[in-house]
Amino acid sequence: MVNNAVLPLVKKLFPFSYSITGKGNDNAIAQYLTELPFTVHEYRSGQTLNGWQIPHAWHVKKAVIYQNDKLIYDATESPLGVGILSPSFSGSMTLTELKKHIFSLDELPDAIPYHWQNLYRPLEKDWAICMPKKLLDTLKEGTFQIDIETELTPSSMKVLDFFLPGESNKTILLNGHNCHPFQANDDLSGCAVGIRVMQQLINMKKRQYSYRLLIAPELHGPMFWLENMDAEQTSLFKGAILLKSVGNNAPLRLQHSYSKTNELDIAAEKAFEQRYNEFEQGEFRAIYGNDETVFESPPYNIPTISLTRWPFPQYHTNLDTPDTLNENKLQDSVELTLDIIEQYEYNQIYKINFKGLVCLSAHGLYKSIPAVSNSGVDYDSVQGRWNLLMNCLPREMDNDMSVFDLSLKYKLPVQDVFEYLELWVMEGLLTRTNHENIK
Repeated sequence: MVNNAVLPLVKKLFPFSYSITGKGNDNAIAQYLTELPFTVHEYRSGQTLNGWQIPHAWHVKKAVIYQNDKLIYDATESPLGVGILSPSFSGSMTLTELKKHIFSLDELPDAIPYHWQNLYRPLEKDWAICMPKKLLDTLKEGTFQIDIETELTPSSMKVLDFFLPGESNKTILLNGHNCHPFQANDDLSGCAVGIRVMQQLINMKKRQYSYRLLIAPELHGPMFWLENMDAEQTSLFKGAILLKSVGNNAPLRLQHSYSKTNELDIAAEKAFEQRYNEFEQGEFRAIYGNDETVFESPPYNIPTISLTRWPFPQYHTNLDTPDTLNENKLQDSVELTLDIIEQYEYNQIYKINFKGLVCLSAHGLYKSIPAVSNSGVDYDSVQGRWNLLMNCLPREMDNDMSVFDLSLKYKLPVQDVFEYLELWVMEGLLTRTNHENIK
């Protein structure tokens, strides 16, 4: 039996020094494979694409700061103590000069920040030391001796890819990133939620669409993965759901795709409305920045929504540990993602199998009008809208109206519209069209 708890999975995936390449990522793969039979794609370090570069594996041998021959700070005591991909450096400098290379957080004086910039700016690499602000504030004027020794070794970036086929080869992509060392919410929470969602989809009796979970280093992983697919393969992606920092106590927020009007956006809005009634949503890239720009970039143009509980206080620090996460919120993220998928699966297009006017009461499909009053029939009421839908349905089907289209036009729940149309299918009056026809 599959264990549906999410937090234990986050803890299982947590104790690895993740990056884009390196032993941390390599050693973690075995843990992921115990959950799903991922295909592991490899891309050698040093490769470039559009100016981006897969970095070599990076290792810190020494990183110390002395003043007057007294050890002030050994940055190797924390896995976040040295900025990722910092080059070696040895030399002396003043406190003012040193502070240009020190990173700390005023708002979290006990925290050690995660310094990531070198990963994404290959032509601007510089060394960095990360330390608590309360330690930085104790440093006195004078001369400091810095000795940093790091090494780079050829390696490969690993991308985890699990595909779950459905009736159609049109595919919805789920994505979490695994490139931040010892960061539970950002984004092992998204990776764990994605795994639990896929495990539940496996048990779904009927899937209209195919689903694919991609767990990969941010930006680089999806970029090289898509680059190595042909146009026919990438054209099968109908949309992507990004799961990013989804385990803390804040409410889930919805970030829309670039178009905002895609059926995945509609499915997400419907799911959020039904689950929370009130929720925060925002335009593309306006709430959280991550891999949506990769999936939405031409020629892929994959409509991409993001689910996130960002911001949170421990973001990009050594305080982002599994102990800060909430199992109920993680389960809520799983269930909301499944709600979106359920809504999406309802979106079908049908064709009529009859000519002329059908006696719907003979098929048990009649939706009566509301009582007639002095002002006429209240077609704005729920009963009135159902009657209008019933009477207009043959023409709507002739115009290739989808379930989402009908739900929006007649202001009726997606699931209820789908179930009503399925009754027409059972009576032989409608047939679902090929999935390729869905907008």
